[in-house]
Amino acid sequence: MTIKEVLKWSCIHLVESCERPQFEAELLLAHHLDKDRIYLVTHADVPVENIEAYEALIKRRAAHEPYEYIVGEASFYDIHLKVAPGVLIPRPETELLIDEVAKIIEREAITSIAEIGVGSGAISVVLARRFPNLKIVATDICEAPLRIAGENVEAFGLGEQIILRKSNLLDEVDERIELVVSNPPYIAEDFKLEENVLAYEPKEALFGGRVGDELLKQIILDVKARGIKWLACEMGYDQKVPIESFVNEVGVKSVRFYKDLAGFDRGFVIEFE
Repeated sequence: MTIKEVLKWSCIHLVESCERPQFEAELLLAHHLDKDRIYLVTHADVPVENIEAYEALIKRRAAHEPYEYIVGEASFYDIHLKVAPGVLIPRPETELLIDEVAKIIEREAITSIAEIGVGSGAISVVLARRFPNLKIVATDICEAPLRIAGENVEAFGLGEQIILRKSNLLDEVDERIELVVSNPPYIAEDFKLEENVLAYEPKEALFGGRVGDELLKQIILDVKARGIKWLACEMGYDQKVPIESFVNEVGVKSVRFYKDLAGFDRGFVIEFE
C-alpha cells in the first residue's frame, strides 16, 4: 500500500481510540518511516515498506496504548524525553509548574533544590538545563522512573547537576535544600480516568489516596519540618479549598495558587516561615 492508502486504513482503525485519528496516524507513520510529516504529503504515492511493523503500531494505539509509550518518547517544554511503561508521561500543565519554580530560583538566587517524584526527569532536566549552577536531588520510590530519568539525565549531560535517589519523599535526602518541587499523585482513588491513562500509566504516579490530596498534605508537612523555605506543587483542579484550609492550619508565611491555561486551579507555591 502507498502512504496515502495506509493513512486512510489507519484512520479507520483509530477512530474509536483517538480524538484526531488522522493526526496520530501521520505521527505514527512518520515515526515508522523515520521521516517528518511533510514527507507524507510530498510522497503520498510511495509504497510503505515493512508495513506489518506499522500495522502493529496502529493496533497498539487502537487498544488505547498512549502514543508516547509506543514511540518511546514524549515532547515536553523544548525537549524530547525518553518514556516507558511504569513512568508517568509528562503533561503540558507541568510546564507551568516549572515556570513558577524558575521565577523563585531567579529571584532568590537559589542553587539547591529537591524534586519529589522524578518520573521521567522532566522537571529536573528542564530546570538543570535552564540553570547551569543549580544542584538537584531528585527522588522516586519506584525503580522504573529512576532508571528512565537516569537515561534522560545522561542524554542531556546533566549528571553533575542532578542526583537521582530512591526515597520516599525526602526521607533519604540529607543535603541542604532551599526549595522543593513536586508533581505528586493527586487523583482520588475513585476518579474515573480515560482508558488509555488507567490501563497503561503507573497507578502509583496517579492516585494520591482516597481523597487524592493526602500525599500533597504529607509533602507540605515534611518540607515544613525540614525547615525548607519554598515548596511548589502541582495539584488537582478541585483541591484549592482543602489545600488552602490545610495550609492555614499548619501555618506558613504565604501561599499562592496558580491556574492552568484552561483557567483551572493547577498548583500552589508556599513560602514557609
